[in-house]
Amino acid sequence: MTEFKSCIFIMADGARADVFSELLQSGELPNISKYLLEKGSYREAVTVFPSTTGPAYTPYIMGKYPGRCNLPGIRWFDRNKYEGNILSLERFRSYIGLETYLMNSDVSKDFKTVFEIFPRSVNIFNELSRGINLKNDKTLFSKLYYKVKSHFTDKSDEVDLVAERILLQSLNEYPDYIYTVFLGIDTYSHINHPFHKKVIDSYRRIDNTVGLLAKSLESKGRLEETLIIISSDHGLTQTHSHFDSLEFLNAKGYKTFYYPNVFRHFKDADAASLISGNAMANIYVKSKDGWDRRATFEELGELVSSFIERDEVDIVAGLDESGRSRIKSARGEAVAWLDGEGNINYEKIKGDPFDYNGMPKKMSPEEALAHSFNTEYPDALLQIIQLLESPRSGDLVLSASPGYDLRAKHENPEHRSSHGALFRDHMIVPLVINTDLNKEFVRTVDIFPTILSLLGQPMPENLDGVSLVNS
Repeated sequence: MTEFKSCIFIMADGARADVFSELLQSGELPNISKYLLEKGSYREAVTVFPSTTGPAYTPYIMGKYPGRCNLPGIRWFDRNKYEGNILSLERFRSYIGLETYLMNSDVSKDFKTVFEIFPRSVNIFNELSRGINLKNDKTLFSKLYYKVKSHFTDKSDEVDLVAERILLQSLNEYPDYIYTVFLGIDTYSHINHPFHKKVIDSYRRIDNTVGLLAKSLESKGRLEETLIIISSDHGLTQTHSHFDSLEFLNAKGYKTFYYPNVFRHFKDADAASLISGNAMANIYVKSKDGWDRRATFEELGELVSSFIERDEVDIVAGLDESGRSRIKSARGEAVAWLDGEGNINYEKIKGDPFDYNGMPKKMSPEEALAHSFNTEYPDALLQIIQLLESPRSGDLVLSASPGYDLRAKHENPEHRSSHGALFRDHMIVPLVINTDLNKEFVRTVDIFPTILSLLGQPMPENLDGVSLVNS
């Protein structure tokens, strides 16, 4: 096995595995094929729920699921803090805008980041950067400007070229680890659709960056000793209809807290609708005992049924009175939980909410991944369980049906593609790495321990993933 001395991770934000694979096979990503795949591997990997930027970065940066990092969405509501100090900055959050700078303080301190493990790191266009020094967080002050530019203009290509320039310049500092984000695929998909010419051009732009990167490393005699990885946080699907979960709750008589108008029910909310990626929602409902505890799935049975009756809502999940994950769709209802040995238990109540065929009642997480990987809902059981472990997760979490999202208002510009849901096109992402892998079924949470293994670092305890290479 090659002895690697440094790592460069490229986040192709929003890249779909099928598009990436097709471009590889048609020869349209020649540099990735030459410099990474000739000696390396390509896999399709399962990301996390919610499949959205920010929470879906925790596997790569911390080796943990977002629920276990207490990062349940790009927007969340903390029921335990809401009725306390009304001036507290911990009552609710949206990582769209200035609050993005609070992500590092919000995420659990129980686990190290990759930047804390590799002090000589470089970070480019990534918010989750705890542990990196000020000098090496290359876009600390400019990232908000560039992300706003990417979101509200038609110039994501220019932003990706900025990422490329900073990445290539950073090589002169000989860092141990570089994490860089390319936004074009995601942004152009939202504005247009995942197969639009500008989206495809963004894949090609990353390939061109890989070519320039490889030649620069080669000139420095460092190409063979540099681990290079490309992956994504989520896929996207085209959106033809928007479901307004906010107005849905309001119509049922709730005083619903929401972004961007956080002052509408700043003190008196009895519900909240916090959307991630537009195809996932954390729904919070004040229990009969107040905001101090979760409302259980059973208590919210009428609301659950009302959501499931909507074509736009595919899956509803929450914790039942026993603390197990209760899951319902039009196809059926079930409960899932982890036992004391770390096995996933799956008990069907009626039908099967995922239409799984032959899913065992008890299995290890790896067996659950293997059984579900090629279905429409890969790894959905573990992903729901981990998300609901977060104290900040909703009393109910919604996953939208393909073609729909859960936010009709307050989205400018209008999103014509969405992500965040549990179904396959959002959950399967590409993984390219310039070394051999020994595992068939892969989660994105496996990348963190794989990097540590290949760079000779000790493995922290309580990681959610496993190394994909022989140690």
